[in-house]
Amino acid sequence: MPMVKIGAVMSKDVLTARKEDTVMSMLERLQKHRIGAIVVINKANVPIGIVTERDIIQALVVYKEETFKKQAQDIMSAPVLTLDPDQDIDSAAILMTLNEIRRIPITKDNKLAGLITYRDITNALRKSYYVLEEKAELLQDMANKDPLTGLFNKRFINEEIKRQFEAAITTGSPMAVIMIDIDHFKKVNDTYGHPCGDQVLKNLASIFLGKSRDINVVGRYGGEEFIIIGPISDHKSSLYFAERIRMIVESTPFFCESREFHITISAGVCVWNSKMKDAKTVIKLADDALYAAKRAGRNCVKIAEIQD
Repeated sequence: MPMVKIGAVMSKDVLTARKEDTVMSMLERLQKHRIGAIVVINKANVPIGIVTERDIIQALVVYKEETFKKQAQDIMSAPVLTLDPDQDIDSAAILMTLNEIRRIPITKDNKLAGLITYRDITNALRKSYYVLEEKAELLQDMANKDPLTGLFNKRFINEEIKRQFEAAITTGSPMAVIMIDIDHFKKVNDTYGHPCGDQVLKNLASIFLGKSRDINVVGRYGGEEFIIIGPISDHKSSLYFAERIRMIVESTPFFCESREFHITISAGVCVWNSKMKDAKTVIKLADDALYAAKRAGRNCVKIAEIQD
């Protein structure tokens, strides 16, 4: 990510004073505008010094009651360090750190163009961090999500199944995998067109997400195949859940260019048990159950047969 330029974060509305201005007049302006520094410039608008609240306090120690009659040139910090608005803010941060200052006038063609403060830099860096973090999250989301449906993709799902499989071994609490396939989806694409088929996939994704619990993970496993994984309270709950989704899809009308049609789904369910050697076994058994549903005439749910 490119570093932020000073010109993007500097203040262009800068309080200025002439070297002949009194400390009292500058103090009144500082209080009125509630800022901590005034840049002292010459007639050519070139910075020749800077007066901060700290300079005034130090002057009070030296000059006491005579301080307010003193002029800017008597108490200002000079020579003044300057930077260009096209420089990166890290240049300002380094200069401030090395010289133990908190403000630097910004000049363009040797004329005063603005002022950057330590707070400006920290705010800019904080904002850049948040933007970078948001972009990282977006890239991570793009890497894990199916671009059409917004569901998790196959790569993420396979990793999540491994994680839940290991959790099930550790806790002894069962987890289930439900594989879902759209029946005769090719016919939908051939009859209504691929854009309509894409809309069907997105509508189904909404149904699966809407009917799943927050702890469930819903994904598109490829083509017209979907998958739902998550912990379950008992052996039959996953079967009931898959059947409920099947019935909802069967009764839901789909539309394409004002034409109504219906689709059905088949599903295969596999519930983890301690005899399964790895996560791939759970996926394979759920897939086998799905194809058993297809062989049984489609539009039904089958649960994996686990041999002892």
